[in-house]
Amino acid sequence: MGTSENRHFEFSLHNITTSVNDIDASVDWWNRVFGLKLVAKSRFEAIGAEVAFLEGPGFQLELLQPSGGFQLPELTADPPAHVQLIGNKALVFKVSDLGAVTQTFRDLGVTIVWEMMDLGDGSVSTAIRDNDGNFINVFQEGASPVG
Repeated sequence: MGTSENRHFEFSLHNITTSVNDIDASVDWWNRVFGLKLVAKSRFEAIGAEVAFLEGPGFQLELLQPSGGFQLPELTADPPAHVQLIGNKALVFKVSDLGAVTQTFRDLGVTIVWEMMDLGDGSVSTAIRDNDGNFINVFQEGASPVG
């Protein structure tokens, strides 16, 4: 495993990007469910897409609505098949009270894939889907009833 001494340059995470079917619906969903705030919206002519930047705690989420966009069913397959297709799998958030967050997801009518699953490493996870079916994993460390 490399150390910071082996890095050739300094870097930090700027944003995470996902393509969406309806940029306005997605901006609304991310605001309603996670409280992300819209900071910029424009058109990115070079790739033929509408773009919106949302700000979260320590990161930005970039939403792209491409002209002629389409979905591949394999990208939103149900677990465990979701890991078969090579590429990005999930946006993962860490929380301090997964029980309360899971209840909030229920109250908001969010699509839940699983609730309070013991991950076997002392963590517990609730997995959800956004309004386009993308997988989002939310976990709490040290919350496993079995250790």
